[in-house]
Amino acid sequence: MNTPEIEIKVLGVKPDQIKKDLRALGAKQTFAGLVKCLHFDRPGQPLHSKGKLFRLRRLEGKLGFPSKIEICYKGPKQIIDNCKVREEIETTVENPEQFEFIIKRLGFKITLDNEKIRESFSLENLHFDIDTYPKSPTYMEIEGKDSKSIDQILEKLNLTKYERSTESADELFQRLWPNIDLTWLKF
Repeated sequence: MNTPEIEIKVLGVKPDQIKKDLRALGAKQTFAGLVKCLHFDRPGQPLHSKGKLFRLRRLEGKLGFPSKIEICYKGPKQIIDNCKVREEIETTVENPEQFEFIIKRLGFKITLDNEKIRESFSLENLHFDIDTYPKSPTYMEIEGKDSKSIDQILEKLNLTKYERSTESADELFQRLWPNIDLTWLKF
């Protein structure tokens, strides 16, 4: 079943403080590790030009967190109540090499291959990802069932004065860190 992804990014967070604050509210850590992303598109990037995304993501768990491999389609984004809203369809795959082979046979090319360190938490109907890419500051994504729940958790975490963004990671890098190419960024 596809459900809309409703999220924002919060810029300039201090990772140790935000993890402490999340735990104090009762959030449970659900992942810690390296995330490797491959984005696929056809020549001329028709998906990207329409604001769509097709991704293979490897989550390599550390500290006892499990690893998993996901494929994901995301539709064009809309901005509703200061949140990014997109159709998202996601599932796991067992053999990423075979998936990549099949997708290339269908005419898709790799358009992005990068890595980030991620720590994830959940609290009620909210999901938090603290992401750190090489050579750039950490930010946090908050995903919720609606904008109201996201606004409420921003209040509880004292993050209302922090810059919020509905940009994709690529758009964010182009605006804030134009000298860092997110496309092939790895540790």
